[in-house]
Amino acid sequence: MSMTTSIELPPAVREYYERLILMTAFPRLIHGRFAQKKTMPTKEGDTIIFRRYSKMDTVPIALNEGITPPGAQLSVTDIKARIDWYGNFVTFTNRVMETVQDKVLNECTKLLAQNMGQTIDEITRDVLVSTSSVLLCSNGVNLGTPTELTKADIDAATKTLLSNDAQMITEVIKGTNAFATAPIRPSFWGMIHTDLLDDLESVSNFVATANYSSQEPVQDGEWGNTGNVRWLYSSVASVSGATPPVFNNIIVAKEAYAMVHLGSESGKFTVKQLGSAGSADPLDQRGSVGWSHPFVCRILNDSYMMDLMATHS
Repeated sequence: MSMTTSIELPPAVREYYERLILMTAFPRLIHGRFAQKKTMPTKEGDTIIFRRYSKMDTVPIALNEGITPPGAQLSVTDIKARIDWYGNFVTFTNRVMETVQDKVLNECTKLLAQNMGQTIDEITRDVLVSTSSVLLCSNGVNLGTPTELTKADIDAATKTLLSNDAQMITEVIKGTNAFATAPIRPSFWGMIHTDLLDDLESVSNFVATANYSSQEPVQDGEWGNTGNVRWLYSSVASVSGATPPVFNNIIVAKEAYAMVHLGSESGKFTVKQLGSAGSADPLDQRGSVGWSHPFVCRILNDSYMMDLMATHS
């Protein structure tokens, strides 16, 4: 008896294509959130100068009658940051555009937008990790150098920032009568790798975001609070390739660093349709979509940030 089986049927007949594209996993982009953000106008050069005036020395000495004191002289520090260009693109062919069921150009644009955001985030992360303000956790029990995170180490980082007159970024979250919630102190912001979240939860004074007395100020990617530090997490936060890996937990205060964009913060997207290359593409076989972005990240004051280095417990 003749029988038609699945072997004889071509895939287009046997297989049902689900047109809803599956979600692509993206990391949280946290490293640029607390930067001083500046946008340089175009055609005004490629370098920005930040200027800071130094604090004056106090004069706890009484004036002598009729004698003019020596006075004070202003002192300034200039910090220069030069723009660099970054970019990426995808080339597609006419066969892809005319035979593939997906909306390829739409998907390319979404992926490239995320690619730009993550590229800028990782560049910013690497700049923050270059800070000269480093503290190795030393109060843990895992015998590593550095050790795992502890309350004593986080408090030491906070104490150093406060001694440098660094200003906290967030205000107090006042307590309420809601069960199992707690007020949150004014805080600096910390950035931590997802692999270290279990150690963060083991810190003795850790408060999870679910237990904040108000959910309104909770940021996307915020895991919780320890004392005067509120923590954001990311799977692309800084970690070394050593064995065991060393994690760079960056804690920042106000005006610790800056991000400078040229023209706009959103970058530039360029779509080249099939055949846009003219005689270089005589059969209209190739097109492309891509992004470019002139950008720089610069530490403004190492005294206003801390790299609290730790290993896993």
